[in-house]
Amino acid sequence: MRDATQPAALRDDARDREIRAARTLALARRTDAAAGPARPTYPYLVCTCGGERIGLPLPAVAQVLPGRPCTPVPGAAAAVSGIVALSGRIVPVIGLARALGRPEGAGAGEHLVLLRGEPPVALCVERALTIVRSVQAPAAAEAAPLGNGSASDYVPGADGSPDFTIIDPAQVLRRVMP
Repeated sequence: MRDATQPAALRDDARDREIRAARTLALARRTDAAAGPARPTYPYLVCTCGGERIGLPLPAVAQVLPGRPCTPVPGAAAAVSGIVALSGRIVPVIGLARALGRPEGAGAGEHLVLLRGEPPVALCVERALTIVRSVQAPAAAEAAPLGNGSASDYVPGADGSPDFTIIDPAQVLRRVMP
């Protein structure tokens, strides 16, 4: 607000400050509007499997455990590594590389990824690496999967995170489990 009792030079300085403050606010609003709404991100557990990086949607993962020997199951599908006892329950273990038709790497079985759901199932992976957030959403069930029916999307690496292929664990289990 202007004060008529102030000298003209002081009134002009105050007015200049008001104009600069208004312009700063207008520019800040324009920058915020240009940026647009923030895009949602989705978390993935990135593992190595068959020499490739695989992303499992984190909501599908209950726990990551160190690998352990499995008891073989006679007559089971080739992708079934065997069974293990976890917290008093017998859990089938699926070799993820074999389930995806990939050769097993040298570190096969270093980690088990216990999936959420009933009955419990674990995926045997070479190694669980990290959790990455990506703007790529897990594919919907009706989306057309890539490759052998389990891969749904590819996420290029950005900001130092690894690139990986998103895998739908439910698709893997449908293909392997009876």
